[in-house]
Amino acid sequence: MAITMLVFVRNQATNLLPLIIRLFLKVNGTGSRAMTMLSNVGICVSGWTVERLKKRISDDAVAHAVELVTSGRLFCTIFDNINIYLRKFQQRITNQNQMIHATNCAILAIDEEGLDITQVENLDTKLKNRGKRAQAVFEDIVPTTDDDNHMERAFTCIIAEMLIRYTPESNAWKGRSEMVAKVHELMPSDRPLTVKKTDARPLGVLDVDEGSKNGLVKVLEEICERLTLKAEEWARKTRMILGDWLTSNNLRAARRDRVDDVDSMERLEYTEELSMLWHFALQSTHMIMRTHLGNSVLDPTSLSAHKGLLGRVWDPNKPNYAASKSLIRHSLIGRILHIAMYAPWRRGCS
Repeated sequence: MAITMLVFVRNQATNLLPLIIRLFLKVNGTGSRAMTMLSNVGICVSGWTVERLKKRISDDAVAHAVELVTSGRLFCTIFDNINIYLRKFQQRITNQNQMIHATNCAILAIDEEGLDITQVENLDTKLKNRGKRAQAVFEDIVPTTDDDNHMERAFTCIIAEMLIRYTPESNAWKGRSEMVAKVHELMPSDRPLTVKKTDARPLGVLDVDEGSKNGLVKVLEEICERLTLKAEEWARKTRMILGDWLTSNNLRAARRDRVDDVDSMERLEYTEELSMLWHFALQSTHMIMRTHLGNSVLDPTSLSAHKGLLGRVWDPNKPNYAASKSLIRHSLIGRILHIAMYAPWRRGCS
């Protein structure tokens, strides 16, 4: 440390250890005055040096994402926004709310094994297939016999696992671990994917509110500009946009409003909106709550009755994901254990 201090005072280009020390102190919340004093005696670098380093790291990360996009590889774009009140404690009746709109964006590379990239990104094919879902019939979604067998086996394995894990005093069963392992072995799988490392490259934060239609259009324009692509080049291919339910809904609404605009970029024809996996689960919990909530007075076995029994107080019309998932799973386990207690084979044995 003494040698580093002497060298750094004489030559500020030798700042490797002082830079690491400054980053360590900043991450751990050291006060600015203390760090200024340590910088003056040569123990760490100044705050401006750290800010320049952060800017350089951010620029390198964006350049890394641009390299992926311009390489011709298949990719998707994912973004989401967060709105933070600025000095909320200073708000008065006479002034307006001030917020920081931050939309975080990243580029994800897609595994191209077995894919024809030219067909995946072909915008003309995508536009020709648009609207054909209205011509679909019931036979298009009817499960096959193999699908029925797969779901029946999976359902049986799920019930068996719940019985083994949640039956009272099941921890004392002899060979319980072997039972769980056997159930996992019998669980069917459908086209399992091999484990591969995801190539995710951050594109930085955009100062745009993505929570509205106009804001979403501005976000797409900012992404196109940051990727150093011209509008014609960006809108010439199908671009997969990943996000939450609000992103997909705003994209569809903006596309309807711009159906008669001047070009493909302005009409948003190139966007293919896809929901992230977590939002599929979120929508599933909302649908289950709306379909099976029931009436706690008329149906004591309904989710509404279980909700009151467990003392849950959240709004079922806009349920919290973790709380609703916990309630649904708790109710399912309770039903399965109740059926197992009164199953015909158990009465026959008794």
